[in-house]
Amino acid sequence: MKDVPLNLKNTLRSLRVKLGYTQAEAANLLGITPPTLRSWEKDSTAIKWTNVERIEAVYHTPRDYIFFGEEVSFSERAKKTYVS
Repeated sequence: MKDVPLNLKNTLRSLRVKLGYTQAEAANLLGITPPTLRSWEKDSTAIKWTNVERIEAVYHTPRDYIFFGEEVSFSERAKKTYVS
């Protein structure tokens, strides 16, 4: 996993800011408290899968981007590696 090109906490924050949401607004849309969102933006290790799905829906962003970055999604990299 060392070659994964993304730190999730930066993406969560940058997506929120890009969409123009405050932490309070985004937390409300996600059905969580602002302190929970702050904690996710600092350390994403405690995010449950159901919350990842909500993040994907609210931020209108595929989970591959959220987890693996914008260069090339993880699934696309895997296809190129194993299908070629």
